[in-house]
Amino acid sequence: MVDRGPGQFNEEVSKLKVVSLVEMKTGQSGRVKRIYGGKGMVARLQALGLHPGKKLTKLSTFFQRGPVVVEIDRSRVAMGYGRANRIMVEVED
Repeated sequence: MVDRGPGQFNEEVSKLKVVSLVEMKTGQSGRVKRIYGGKGMVARLQALGLHPGKKLTKLSTFFQRGPVVVEIDRSRVAMGYGRANRIMVEVED
């Protein structure tokens, strides 16, 4: 997606909020906006079906920086806290 300056969003887009996967609540859904990481990490996540524009649902998270489990295309994917913290997701308020 193209980053736009303030004031260039339409009404529908302004209701969306971008947070890291770690910050999402259990049961919350959204679309991947951006993945911060090197080529290897991005390639690994894409091999699991996680790429910008993909819809996902956060299923669970574990206490204090534990793994995060998400559902992508009816498949469950678990990843560590550090990797999940680098995935930015656009969620509705």
